[in-house]
Amino acid sequence: MIRRRRSWLRRAASLAWELPQTVLGAAAFVSFLARGKIVRARWESERVFVRIRAHGAVSLGWFVFFTPDDNPWVPVGPENRDHEYGHALQSRMLGPLYLPVVGVPSTMRVLYAYLHEARHGTRWGGYYDGFPESWADRLGRVDRRMRPRP
Repeated sequence: MIRRRRSWLRRAASLAWELPQTVLGAAAFVSFLARGKIVRARWESERVFVRIRAHGAVSLGWFVFFTPDDNPWVPVGPENRDHEYGHALQSRMLGPLYLPVVGVPSTMRVLYAYLHEARHGTRWGGYYDGFPESWADRLGRVDRRMRPRP
C-alpha cells in the first residue's frame, strides 16, 4: 500500500514538474494518432515510447516520439530511440526549463539542417555534435556507430 502511494506521488510530482512539455506531447500524440502515423506506443521507463511513421522525432515530457527511418536532413537510424530518450532525461532534469533550454536550441539546429540541405544539397553532418544533441546522446547512451553517415 505504501509503495503504491509513493509511486503515485512520484508520478504526480513528475507530471507537474514536466507539465508544459507533457501537454505538448499529449497533443502531438493525438495528432499523430488522428493522422494514422503511430506504429506502436508502449509505457516503458516512466515514458510513453511512440514509434511514428514520419520524418523527425521529438521528446516532449512523458512522450518520446521516434523513428528509425533516415531522412534527407539529419542522419537517423535505429539509435534514434535512445537519442530521444536522452532528451526525455533532460526533460526530467530540467522540468519547466526544458523547452527554453533544450527545445529552442534543438529546434534551431533542425532549422539549420533544413537550410543546409536546401543550400548545399547534402545533409548537415554536425547536427549531433553540439548542445543539446550531444548531451542527449550521452544521456541516452547512444551507439553512434548505428547512425547513418551524413
